[in-house]
Amino acid sequence: MNVDYINPFINASIDVFKTFAGVLSLPGRPRVRTQPEATGDINGFIKLNGHGINGYFVIHFSEGFLNKILVTLFDGHTTASQAELFDLAGELTNMITGAAKAELSKKGFFFDVAVPMISHTTPKIPSDLKNNPVIIVPFETRAGQFNIEASIRTIEEDLAKDTMPEVLPPPGYTSVELFAKKTRIDPIKIRRFLKTGFLTGTKISNRQWHIPESEFEKILGPQKTPPGKAKTTPDGMPESTISIEDFSKLSGLSSAKIKSFLRTGFLKGSLDDTNTWKIAQDEISKFKKKF
Repeated sequence: MNVDYINPFINASIDVFKTFAGVLSLPGRPRVRTQPEATGDINGFIKLNGHGINGYFVIHFSEGFLNKILVTLFDGHTTASQAELFDLAGELTNMITGAAKAELSKKGFFFDVAVPMISHTTPKIPSDLKNNPVIIVPFETRAGQFNIEASIRTIEEDLAKDTMPEVLPPPGYTSVELFAKKTRIDPIKIRRFLKTGFLTGTKISNRQWHIPESEFEKILGPQKTPPGKAKTTPDGMPESTISIEDFSKLSGLSSAKIKSFLRTGFLKGSLDDTNTWKIAQDEISKFKKKF
């Protein structure tokens, strides 16, 4: 684990307690373990699913510490209920993780923040992170001590450079970049949606995916047919089609080459009842520079 990953969480912890509760937090010396440390009466656990890195963050509190923070926040507050302590632990966990996320994003890392789990016991650690080093940092405040710990690993595949030439998506599909542009979502997040299965697509290389255009609906809702777009038949083929012979005359391509493009999906077409290829007429636009 890169120790630089813990620094945003240390900085976030200092900032959150200072701005939220007016409490100065002094971090102690970090230590590294191979297992999480079950300290504190109340633990806030949050899983980090991201691009380039993933892992988890835990913050450990004593009930006395949280109660003193509530006294600081609300004059006259003396004894907090269990629900109030859990709510405060969840809010602090959320704020610290959110601030750390903002700092890490400036370094090119992206991750989704799940809903924190607040409990009296150390939550179950994800199986893929059980052997990952854990960095633990103690903090001293006038309200008492709390600890944070983080276990984060690098996803090398996400950071690897893509040396594969661009592969144009077949008809009915779009690239990550075009999908991101239309939905106004960062391409990194689109790839994360693809990796987690929220979006369906075909992986071509580290950065290239071909995404069915129907997936736009998951982000943008039901799509209306744009004016002028060709009507389609029940099998998804446009009503306007041409034969291989006519396509060959218009494009200058041989019949054999056209059939090869049809089989690979580069050209959109279908076989009719007589086993004859019919090609979507607007596919000729892919070769408009040839005539």
